[in-house]
Amino acid sequence: MKIILKTAGFFHLLYYGLILCYAGIRTTFAGFWLAAGSGLILMSALPEKWLSFLKYPLGAGTALFLIQESRMVSGARKKPEPGADYVIVLGAQVKGRRPSRSLMRRICAAAEYYRKNPETEIIASGGQGPGEAVTEAACIRDTLVSMGVPKMKILLEDRSVSTRENLRYSMKFGGKDKSYVIVTNGFHLFRAMDTGRSLGMKHISGLAASSEPVLLLNYYVREFFAWMYYNIMKWSGKI
Repeated sequence: MKIILKTAGFFHLLYYGLILCYAGIRTTFAGFWLAAGSGLILMSALPEKWLSFLKYPLGAGTALFLIQESRMVSGARKKPEPGADYVIVLGAQVKGRRPSRSLMRRICAAAEYYRKNPETEIIASGGQGPGEAVTEAACIRDTLVSMGVPKMKILLEDRSVSTRENLRYSMKFGGKDKSYVIVTNGFHLFRAMDTGRSLGMKHISGLAASSEPVLLLNYYVREFFAWMYYNIMKWSGKI
């Protein structure tokens, strides 16, 4: 048990260092790897008697984590239905007026789908956050136009500040009975699809955009906690 905890702790710390080298200290969720790694190493110093009590909750938590991660990975591999009425591009961070790398990957995925399905309308979804000179929706639209998508085929939803609002406000363009393709990065797609179904979307499929390979583990682990929070809020009736 001690060896497992210590090895896991060092792995977390090594990955934290890799994130710092690749993307910098401000990378979202990077601090988790430092905190978790340090905690695991400190835990390995506990007496065996204490560790024997911890192994069951740790085992249950690990099992839940692995099950949910497999569901998220499986969801990201599914292909979208062709000929959808609408494609919803979920917003992500905008740096000034330019899309972040994650958002750019979503935009490229939506543009590729549009080229194969030119009758589809694209809903650019996302409000304006701190440090953003324009709304995420406007950034998505402008980037799509620069890639050759006609401006008249793009609808703006520029009020939302969460995944749930992205989909709820976007659905007002077509209603529950139209068909939608939700475009987001693969790690986020499972929760986005679950949210769409909970809002009453009857015909939805997902299109998984790629992610930064080095940060992929960070994104998937972060998304696990976001999924946990989403379900706690849903079960408590707060959403």
